[in-house]
Amino acid sequence: MHPEDPKKLTIISGIGPDASGTGTLMRGLVEEAGDDPSTCFVHKTSRGRGPLNQARHLLGRMTFPWMVRRASRNAGEVVIFHPQTLGLPLFRQIVEARARSWIYVLDSSPFCVRSYNCLPAESAPCLRCLGNDGSAARHHGCENFFRSGPFQDYMPAWVRSGRLKLIAQCQSQAALLRAHFGRDLPVAVVPLAVPDIMPPPVWATRPARERPLAVYHGAVNHAKGIAHVISLARAMKEWDFLVPASIPELLHHFGPLDQPPPNLIFTPMSWGSGLAEQVQLADIVLCPSSWSAPVEGAVLKSLAHNGLVGLYVHETSFASEIPADARVCIDPKDMERTVATLRRLLKNPAEMEAMRAAARQFITRYAVDNRSMLGSLRSACGLA
Repeated sequence: MHPEDPKKLTIISGIGPDASGTGTLMRGLVEEAGDDPSTCFVHKTSRGRGPLNQARHLLGRMTFPWMVRRASRNAGEVVIFHPQTLGLPLFRQIVEARARSWIYVLDSSPFCVRSYNCLPAESAPCLRCLGNDGSAARHHGCENFFRSGPFQDYMPAWVRSGRLKLIAQCQSQAALLRAHFGRDLPVAVVPLAVPDIMPPPVWATRPARERPLAVYHGAVNHAKGIAHVISLARAMKEWDFLVPASIPELLHHFGPLDQPPPNLIFTPMSWGSGLAEQVQLADIVLCPSSWSAPVEGAVLKSLAHNGLVGLYVHETSFASEIPADARVCIDPKDMERTVATLRRLLKNPAEMEAMRAAARQFITRYAVDNRSMLGSLRSACGLA
């Protein structure tokens, strides 16, 4: 069947506009599209509160597969976000019914069953399943977090045949995808657009404190690096470390733990309910993800609104693409050196300001260069 409009772009996502990372991305794309009829969005509806919203959510779940199939038939190009929440059967129907579809790669799911390629007992990204059949995942007991099907069994054939095209968020992620699917694989790069990443004209004045305050900006799961923050808190008893979550949330991911150090402060909050202010006023922000993280909104926002950001720099992650003078290196394999770096840095105002200036220059350029993610997606798909 020929599409009704060869210039029409349909974006299909298992996550709709909401407060999550992917939900924020979707909201930004929907706002950028406005009333443009050449772009169509099909996504699941959020659950919401109250009987009416619950009814809408249930109806949306029932009609979603039909809406996806109908929209993909009528599109010139289809870009799929977060296939895990679509489920493999529906994702497979889309891909196999079309000559070509695109996937905007949000995580490591093309080669990693866990999606976040990091084992709980390890600090560095796990690359055991990169470029092979993934048998190491079975050996290590890796499970699909979304229970959505073995995507890795099907994607190599789709990608190598050209039926499924890949769009990466950054060059380091594109290199990972080529390492897995083929050295000569064409991979488009469309940087992630994140609202609220243009730095303010003047950064907030940090209050004078007897004890330095580090703010962790991330979820309390292993891949995001919370274990490194706990290690720093144990080693730096003279600092306070704010975690924007509750202790039960932490235990949900880690199970029983030793008593958290008293300088680890757990306060549930989101970017819109206090975390933005805490990031602005922190002495340093920590985003030490342990997986091969592509562009993370938490990192961009922290660079924009604080400028002193601790990152775990690995060659397979976006952190490696941020200039060295615009980031603080957190090395889980050498915590003694990391602790010494942090202590020295906060005693050197000139060094801190130089790093913040470099961070401002980097994030300002990123924000300006990537104002139109939807336009970049259309170009990547040949629709510009």
